[in-house]
Order: sequence, then structure tokens, then C-alpha cells
Amino acid sequence: MPSALRPREKAAYAFGGTIDIFGHWLYFGLMQPVFVGFLQLSPSLLGVAQAAARLTDAFTDSYFGWRSDNTRSRWGRRRPYVLVGSLLAGAALPCLFAASRTWSASTLFWFVLLTACGYAPILSCYNMPYQSLGAELTPDTDERTAVMSWRGVVQTLAGVANAWAWWFAVRPWFADADGSPNLARGAMWAGALAGGVMILAGLGTVCFVGERYYPLARQQERARFWTMTRQAFRCQPFRILLLALVLFAVPASMVGALSWYVLYYHVLAANPGEAALYVGLAGTAYSILGAACIPFAVWLARRIGKGRALQCALYGGSVALASSFVLYTPAAPLLSVVCHGLFGIATSGFFWVLLPSMLADVIDFDELEGGKRREGTYASILSYVLKFGTTLTLLVTGPLIELTGFDAGKAVQSPTTVMGLRILFAVVPATAALLAALALRRYPLTRDAMTAIRARLEARRGAV
Repeated sequence: MPSALRPREKAAYAFGGTIDIFGHWLYFGLMQPVFVGFLQLSPSLLGVAQAAARLTDAFTDSYFGWRSDNTRSRWGRRRPYVLVGSLLAGAALPCLFAASRTWSASTLFWFVLLTACGYAPILSCYNMPYQSLGAELTPDTDERTAVMSWRGVVQTLAGVANAWAWWFAVRPWFADADGSPNLARGAMWAGALAGGVMILAGLGTVCFVGERYYPLARQQERARFWTMTRQAFRCQPFRILLLALVLFAVPASMVGALSWYVLYYHVLAANPGEAALYVGLAGTAYSILGAACIPFAVWLARRIGKGRALQCALYGGSVALASSFVLYTPAAPLLSVVCHGLFGIATSGFFWVLLPSMLADVIDFDELEGGKRREGTYASILSYVLKFGTTLTLLVTGPLIELTGFDAGKAVQSPTTVMGLRILFAVVPATAALLAALALRRYPLTRDAMTAIRARLEARRGAV
């Protein structure tokens, strides 16, 4: 049997997860405060720009996942992309906020649209090979969950930094000469600091993480994109994972946007200083509680299986999301922090730890059935479906917000508008989490099944 991964390898791979958190979520988390709250871009226009970026991301993810599966080089098939992608992503992040309040709405919209769409391929160049690398670090089904738990802890801690990015960006250090706040300048500085961490994380992954299956994969014939995609969709356990992902993660992408509107306009009556503080507290609760529950997620997955453990988390997440209708209240703003922390347990504590580990198991199942290692193909399809679904969600979210009567030019929204925002926030994601849990009831790759699959694979092609 192959030796277990060394802590250095786990730590280096885990540190690489900060690039996804900062590149995607620091940017996404600051979009509403910077472009809607500060620069007064319409939510619908911002939604169009976000959706276009996600759609671009979906296609470029597919390309880089397939390309890394078919790359043969002296440095491997993943690490060249990891290196280039991390350097470019870290350097470009602060530039995404280089906007001015003197611009017209049209100029601002085109800036956001073009920079967001241009940044997407850079992140794909890093993320798809990086995600694929995670699926091939170890052949042991339990150690896969352990690896993803390391990454989950690092990513949730990076999420704490994201949570305070808005608070950091409104500090008086970044004000204009006349003393007025300049949130765009503050966001650029936050992006610059995060970008430096991203570059270091990419270098660490390249230097200290190996490609276990590359000697086996380099003997495979290169395959066409559509051939590999069609074969992947024939895999029944993979289709179940995809369904769970679509049902939960896609509608849950509304949470970040809608929570800002409900917190800012309902709980805190459009007070920017307090809103930035509570966003920081909520994000911290989300990340810290999520990280604290990761060891429990690993234990529960070994005890009852990954699929059943994830089901339990999704049932709990549905309750946490539905509770936002009560817990997001002006009478006790700190309850919104509690609500966000409960959602963090289900999401960062369980979902994004167990789902990647389950995907690695699916790839072993696929190798047994088809004889090939296709980590990049599976990672890119998962990402494509997620981001294509998120694109549709973002296109719908902006108009739904405006259908409630929301007006970006008003500091105080009407009671009818606020009630509409609260209902959207509580009902849609909570229902999605419940449906995702039900979809996982048919997931077949139990711990015993994976032990048998590993034994059959190693009998056929040897231990790797």
C-alpha cells in the first residue's frame, strides 16, 4: 500500500485553497458594497456582469480541466497551470476594483463586465488543475476526507479575512483628500494584500505537492473534450453528486447577495459603518463554526458514510437558512450572526469538505469501469454545472430584487420591499438544501464499496 501523505503535502495543498476563496469570494463579497452601495450601479446591471463572468468561468473551467488531463510535460499535467494561474490571479485581483465615482453608469457597467469576464479564465487556469490535483493526492477514501478537511480549515480561515474586507475597505486611511470615504480604493488595497497571499499559496502548491497518478496518466491516449465529457456523464454516482450540487449550491449562491440586502436595509437601516461590522462578524461566525465542525464531519463520515453525513448537514442547513426570517431582526442584530454561523456549519463544515472527497471516490469508480484517470474532466464538469447554474441564478436574482421595489438610490427601502427581500432570502435556499439532501439518498459509494474498488484497481494496475 502507498504511504500516507506527509503533513507538509497536506498543508501545502490546503494553503492553495486560499486562491479560490480570495479570487472568487473576496471579489464577489465586495461587489455589492463597492459597485451598488458606493458607486450606485443598478443591481440588475451588476447581476448581468456577474452572470456573464460566471458563464465565462463555466466554459473556461471546462477547457482547463480537459486541457490539464491531456497535458504531458516534464513538470506534470497540473503544476504548470497552477503556477501560471496563481501568479496572474494574485497580480490582477486589486485591478478589479480600480473604478471611479466620476464614471457614468454605462462606463462603470462595462468596466465591471469586462474585468470580471477577463479575470474568469485566469482563475480557471489555476482552479481546475488545482481541484484535479486534490482528487489524486491519495488512494485512501478516508485520507481523502482528511485532506479536504485540512483544505477546509484553511479556506474557512481565509473566509474570516474575506468577512472583514468590507470593514477594512471603509477605514479612514483610504478616504479622499476631502475626508470622504473611498470604498473602491480600500477594496483595491484589500485585493492587493489578498493577491500577495495567493501568489505565495500557488508557489507552495507547485513546490511541495506531487502528482501521484501522473506516471499512470501519461500512458493514456489523449482524448477529445466531448468524448471525455460524454463518458463522464454516464457515471451514475457522478450524476447524483451533480444533482445535489445543483439543488443546493446553485440557489445557495443567492445567500451572499440577499444577506447583504436584508442586513443592510432591514436589520441595520442602511448604516454603512454598522453593516460593515456585522458583515465581518457574520463571516467570522460562518468560517469559525464551519472550521470547528470539520473534525466532526470527518468523524461522522467515517462512522456513517460520506453520503449520509452530507445528508444530515443539508437537513441542518435547510433549517438554518429558513431561520433567517426570524433571526435577521432589527431588535437583535447579533442574531443574524448566529444564523450565518449555523449556515457555515452545513456549508464550509460539511458540504465543501465531503463533496470533493466523494468526487475523488467517483473518479476511482470511473477508472474501474473505463480504465482511465480523468480528474480534470470530472472537476471541470462539476464546476461548469455549478457556474452555469449560478449564472442563471444571478440573472434572476437582480430582477427579483428589483421586483420587490428596491431602488439603489434610496437609503431606506419600503416595508413591502424589505418583506420581499426577507422572503426570498429565507425560502429559496432553504428549500434547495432540503431537496439536495433527498437527492443523496441514492448515492451508492459507501466506505465498504470504496474499499472493494481500491482492491480491484490495485490488483489490475498495481498500487500507486
